[in-house]
Parts: sequence; structure tokens; C-alpha cells
Amino acid sequence: MTAHSHDHDHGSHHHHEPAPGASERVRCPVMPGNLVNPEEAESKGLFRDYEGSRYWFCCADCGPLWDADPARYAAAA
Repeated sequence: MTAHSHDHDHGSHHHHEPAPGASERVRCPVMPGNLVNPEEAESKGLFRDYEGSRYWFCCADCGPLWDADPARYAAAA
């Protein structure tokens, strides 16, 4: 019995790569279990700048929580 040949080009597989122009996802600093697309969050105003860094949120509820204690969430991020 012969071994099965596996000779197709894995370099042509694109399903493991983000779409062209897609942002890398980041974790929401308020709800770290949620991943956020920074471009999408910015288009919706779901971000804050704090001490020279930008933080993106998964939803509108995270902004007021961040505003109440940004140092806490920035330190955990």
C-alpha cells in the first residue's frame, strides 16, 4: 500500500488570513472577552484616547464605564 500524496499548495489558502484592508482585532479594555475591529469601532465613536494610547470598545455601554475609571481599564489592557 502506498502513502497518500499531499501535494497541493498551502500558500494559496486564503481563509486563514484577514481580508485585504481588514484591521487586526483587539480586545475591548472594558469587556476583554470581546474582540473589536478598531476601524469599525472608530466609525461608531466607540473609542477613547488615554495617556497617548487609543482604546476601542465593543459597544456603547463600555464608554461610560471607561470614563468612570480609565486608569483601571488601561492598566488591565
